[in-house]
Amino acid sequence: MTDYWLKELRRLALILAASLLVGTVFELPGGALVIGLLIFLGWHLLKLRHFARWLAHGYEPEPGFSDNIWSELYYQVYKLRERGRKRERKLKNLVERYRQSAAAFPDAALVLRRDNSIEWMNEAAATLLGLNLVRDVGQRVDNLVRQPDFVDYLQSGEYAEPITLKSPIDNAAIMQIYIVPYGDNQRLLIARDITKLHRLEVMRRDFIANVSHELSTPLTVIGGYLESLVGKPRKPEQIEQALRQMQQQTERMRNLVNDLLQISRLEMNEIQEEETDVNVPGMLHGLLADARMLGGERHHEFALEVDESVWLHGVGQYLYSAFANLVRNAVQYTPGGGRIVIRWYAADGGACFSVEDNGIGIPPHLIPRLTERFYRVDTGRSRSVGGTGLGLSIVKHVLRNHQAVLEVRSTPGQGSTFLCRFPPSRVVPKPGGAEMRLVK
Repeated sequence: MTDYWLKELRRLALILAASLLVGTVFELPGGALVIGLLIFLGWHLLKLRHFARWLAHGYEPEPGFSDNIWSELYYQVYKLRERGRKRERKLKNLVERYRQSAAAFPDAALVLRRDNSIEWMNEAAATLLGLNLVRDVGQRVDNLVRQPDFVDYLQSGEYAEPITLKSPIDNAAIMQIYIVPYGDNQRLLIARDITKLHRLEVMRRDFIANVSHELSTPLTVIGGYLESLVGKPRKPEQIEQALRQMQQQTERMRNLVNDLLQISRLEMNEIQEEETDVNVPGMLHGLLADARMLGGERHHEFALEVDESVWLHGVGQYLYSAFANLVRNAVQYTPGGGRIVIRWYAADGGACFSVEDNGIGIPPHLIPRLTERFYRVDTGRSRSVGGTGLGLSIVKHVLRNHQAVLEVRSTPGQGSTFLCRFPPSRVVPKPGGAEMRLVK
């Protein structure tokens, strides 16, 4: 820049010298100097006017004179503009990437102005909060989400902890809302669907309460008998009765622990056993014998209808556990002299296992809850026969791991049918006739 100033000073000196020379010739040296200065000043004023216009509308460097100070000014300003445009493009790209990332964010995100109006929101806000991406931008969020708890939280200004409330579009869904202040009185609102986490927490609390309840009775019984036996003389028959009761309660706790371990492995899909071709017909013959023994002196009438040619590909011990639980329930909830029919047959390319009884039946509104852990239709009867309340939950998970489904049909006072449907991919046909074989 210094070189251009020197050139400009030389140019001024040259103009003054020429003016003085001309003025001396015409005997008007002062007037000639003034005219020369006015010409020099006028030229710079014209360049200044053009420069001001170019600042407002120009996009290219000024062409023409390349050795004067104005050309250098044009060039320096042009470089500044280009650097500014590059920074602007980078900033726009950064903002666009931010918007794309926020739009793909699975949680609802809203940018709120000072007056709680929505400046921007992502697509998840429409899905989770029921907002409209076009219509609701610029609207106050507390006019769109009108739950009192949310409005109080928004207006409180205390955002250290999130707020949990029901979804404004689905009462069964649970939302957790965070507000993060930033910038010039702006806030970022994030809404997250925590329905699954909430349900897991409820299940955890219920599970702990149920396990504690299930274990408390056996422990109370055992503790009571031990307290009565220690330090006090008892007759042999009293000791025998106490030991028998403690043995029963110990067996009940052992069954509970075993079922809990089994259902835990099934829920975590931690089945280590290799899947093989399972001889279901042979398994069911063994189950029938076990059912007769379990029935004891209640004189149940049993029938087994089995297709000997249909096997399954799966884990034998888990399939046995599922089938045994269904048969055991039928025996326990069918009064003496009742009829229980076990069936195994091919259907629609797949296979079906069913247990039908004419027992007490189940009210229709209770059927959807049967596979819940520790749920019992008849609590007193279930505990009296030693049930843990986990049998049907185990059945559900075994079937799920074998891509099968459980269907329940029941009429109170007339009986129930539990049906397991296995897909064709699990069926292994074996040589021999498909004729049903009836065993009584």
